[in-house]
Amino acid sequence: MRVPVVICCFLIALSSLPSHAQDMVWEPISVIQVPRMDLVSLDNQGFIFVVDLEGNLYQYQAGTPSWINNFSPPRQARVSTLEAFWTVNIFTFSVDLQEYRILDRFINPIAENRIPEQLISLAKVATLGNNNIIWILDESDLSLKQLDYRRNRIIQHQPLNLILGESALFVTDMREYGNLLFVNIEDEGIFIFDNQGNYIRKHDTIIEQKLSFWKNNLVFTEGEQLILMDFQTGQRSSYLLPKEVKNMSVMMGPRHLVCYGNNQLRIYDIQQSLGITEE
Repeated sequence: MRVPVVICCFLIALSSLPSHAQDMVWEPISVIQVPRMDLVSLDNQGFIFVVDLEGNLYQYQAGTPSWINNFSPPRQARVSTLEAFWTVNIFTFSVDLQEYRILDRFINPIAENRIPEQLISLAKVATLGNNNIIWILDESDLSLKQLDYRRNRIIQHQPLNLILGESALFVTDMREYGNLLFVNIEDEGIFIFDNQGNYIRKHDTIIEQKLSFWKNNLVFTEGEQLILMDFQTGQRSSYLLPKEVKNMSVMMGPRHLVCYGNNQLRIYDIQQSLGITEE
């Protein structure tokens, strides 16, 4: 029986597509147990930072089973934001305490303070930005504000309810990356602003974990796949994840993919497992 020409062409085209599943070696560099793990962040040197449910901060290194440095805040409370990707500083923010803290690379505090009540009534989400500013979502008036934390004054104020119109504005995460501000709104997608808070565009992609980036890509999971989505073009690359990391969140650093959840870190070499390099 002759196979129709259309089917033949389809099979030939399908066989020529690149398969990310080929030659992938999902052998973790290390598996680290972290009791009461809550948030995770990576720096650009390959260190992994974790806060537990009480707000204690721990520093780990790939291949080392226990923490190499830690910090316990004087007032313990759950941390809402943990960011270690900045070259110099680590940033934490607690909604419960309405406090932020900036630490050096050795996790020594260098700035810590309450959110100024006279400027911001209720900080729901906060993230560190360039030039001594903190981006804050003020839930009391649904506005996006830039706080200059050294001079303790607001330098930008954008009413999101006017900019985004029909949005429910249930913001789950924010992060500045590449002079852009990314705002994750539940069940709506990723909204992108410039470094002055001006709205640029939206990606409809639903991300249910903390924002993570690698080069020009947002990094997240969908089902059993790791997704790298170019936030400029929307183009995607996908990689089938091993069953051991099902329901885990992901972050990518210069050399490592870190899967985290269930009080566990699973660390993989991205070149060995994904076939991609930093360059």
